[in-house]
Amino acid sequence: MRHFAIRLIYAAAALFLALMVSSLMLQIVAREFKLPVDWTEEMSRFAFISMVFLASAYATIKRRHLRVSVFSDFIARRIGNRAVAAFHLTILFGFDSVMVWYSGYNFVDGLQFANISPALGFNQNILFAAMCLGFGASALVNLTDLVAVLTGRGDGTLDGGRPKERHA
Repeated sequence: MRHFAIRLIYAAAALFLALMVSSLMLQIVAREFKLPVDWTEEMSRFAFISMVFLASAYATIKRRHLRVSVFSDFIARRIGNRAVAAFHLTILFGFDSVMVWYSGYNFVDGLQFANISPALGFNQNILFAAMCLGFGASALVNLTDLVAVLTGRGDGTLDGGRPKERHA
């Protein structure tokens, strides 16, 4: 199930990237032939926003996101990796949870009070669904890693005891 969810998030992010690039390419070609395609700018923007939130969830799941660890590594040498990892994962899970609540609230509110885009006639508040999905996936990963660290199953290295991936 986890593998299926990872592939689904990856595929959705790739689809939004392809949609963004193709609509921008169409916009460039249409500009050369003076064709009115006003919707391409909005389409590429909406696709970009959705792609970013889904790709960030994918990066969190795969542990490929950027992490500045100078301070946490310094503290971990003094008090141990497990305590630093638990603190770090608690903060990440808290932030993800707040963002899930915020995006979910705005999504539901946006269904009642629509913010319609001028060219596409699209309710822009629906984009909060991608935000909610991305932060929700990130929250689940951070919660499972936190539980693993607190119960002693994780090794305290902020990857929940997952095996390291080989790079080609």
